[in-house]
Amino acid sequence: MLPAIQNRKSVFPQFFTDKPVDKEVISKLLEAANMAPSHKKTEPWRFQVYTGAGRAKLSQTIREVYEAARAPEVRDPKVAPKFAKKVDQAPVVITVFLHRDPDESVPEWEEVAAVACAVENLWVSLDQYNLGGYWSSPGFLCGDYGQWPGTKPNERCLGVFYLGHYEMPDLPRPRGNWEDKVSWITD
Repeated sequence: MLPAIQNRKSVFPQFFTDKPVDKEVISKLLEAANMAPSHKKTEPWRFQVYTGAGRAKLSQTIREVYEAARAPEVRDPKVAPKFAKKVDQAPVVITVFLHRDPDESVPEWEEVAAVACAVENLWVSLDQYNLGGYWSSPGFLCGDYGQWPGTKPNERCLGVFYLGHYEMPDLPRPRGNWEDKVSWITD
């Protein structure tokens, strides 16, 4: 099995160090993401990369999206600070977007799957650079098309990917037996 796939794991923001990630490395990760398959070559993935002081802008945008998505009477005052803390803990935060083919030449689920493949390509590439990452997709961020400030009507957020250098204990990552998830039809 490919070591990159075996080594893929979720590294949560509280385990990130303050060590910055070189822009060249981030570019290589995004290049790997860009190699994802997409039906009819729609390449529906779009990313916004936040580093340094740019992360404060992201925290503010997350707060605005949350407030726009939730009526005042159902807003939880703990949500915005929770996400602001995660953004502060991660040296690099990448927002992940679906850029829906304007011609809708393929079903939406195929484009969502293509974006997920792009994120997985990025994720399995982290180990090569001794980085860790985590994809979060809270419902209030992953809402309607055009909900995220500055997005086009055919774009919607599919989550936030946090990444950085990390110090984390080796945690168990149990998986069930793959054979229990497969049916063989031979006749």
